[in-house]
Amino acid sequence: MSTIEERLAGIEAILPSFATKEDLARLETRLASIEATLPSFATKADLAHLEARMTRWMVGLMLASAVGASSISYAAVRLFG
Repeated sequence: MSTIEERLAGIEAILPSFATKEDLARLETRLASIEATLPSFATKADLAHLEARMTRWMVGLMLASAVGASSISYAAVRLFG
């Protein structure tokens, strides 16, 4: 069995890594600021809605680009044909 001095030395060696009351107070302050900003973050439903809107926009833009390119090609053939 180890002596009391050895056990005390072991405890004193890990003592600096324990949190103090000041550390906990700073942590509470940081946690409160994080909790205050949480309502402004996007939810999964918000992201799903945004993804659907972006998909519709991309499909629409691709179709519009295809129509524009074919119109320009048709006009070029008719004009210089």
